[in-house]
Amino acid sequence: MTSRDTDDSRSSGRVPLVTTDHQGLDVLSSEECFDLLTTEEIGRVGFNDRGATIILPVNYACVAQSILFRTAPGSKLDLAIRNGPASFEVDDWDSEVRAGWSVLVKGRAEEVSDEWLVSLCEHFDLDPWADQVPRTDWVRISVEEISGRWIYRSGSEAKRPGSGPAT
Repeated sequence: MTSRDTDDSRSSGRVPLVTTDHQGLDVLSSEECFDLLTTEEIGRVGFNDRGATIILPVNYACVAQSILFRTAPGSKLDLAIRNGPASFEVDDWDSEVRAGWSVLVKGRAEEVSDEWLVSLCEHFDLDPWADQVPRTDWVRISVEEISGRWIYRSGSEAKRPGSGPAT
């Protein structure tokens, strides 16, 4: 792994080190990843269902290092009842400057069934976009591992997330 200075170092007087991965992409810190999770509404939950990898969009909230979403009876709720392994991914990009970020969460899904916790979840006002079927059940993915990357084209004027608007 290598490190390099960021534009933030000039204004703060500190020289933060930015870790890069084997492909030269900036590795986001856990704190940056959690901050970015709170900026979006839609992500993708991934899990294994009878040997097949399933990836489905959900609107979500990131609360207390957990991903919360509503669902109806079916594969996502079955996964939670089994307390199965799950992944969650969210990203954002600017195709004009060819830059963006991606955050990946690995953890376990569990059904939120305790009445007190369900009432707490209701305060997050997650209104599913797909409303043809009532989604009254809550699923929580515990964050056991989190990672993220800042993806950019060499020489790009794009700013790293949290460092101000892209130019």
